[in-house]
Amino acid sequence: MSLKDNESPFFGNALIGACCAIAASVPVSAYVASFIGDSYEVRVMVYGAILLWVISGAITIFFKTYKSEKKRLSLRFILLWFASVWLWPLLVFFGQSRQ
Repeated sequence: MSLKDNESPFFGNALIGACCAIAASVPVSAYVASFIGDSYEVRVMVYGAILLWVISGAITIFFKTYKSEKKRLSLRFILLWFASVWLWPLLVFFGQSRQ
């Protein structure tokens, strides 16, 4: 008989932060895409590219931080995640240079 681990590594504040950041980025992406391009097809491509960027950032930052994320859930935490999913290449680059 083995003991169950009560704390699942994929549930917690990191997952909540990533999901909230993606949810907040959807209307921001649509707003940004509305200013770029003069046809519907161009706006859709820009919107899709921005969403792909944000989702890639959320996945990357999540897998880099989910084991060590211990911050309490707050508005500041959500805003930090929001900024992180948009600027994720900088965070990955500077994170590698520290190691």
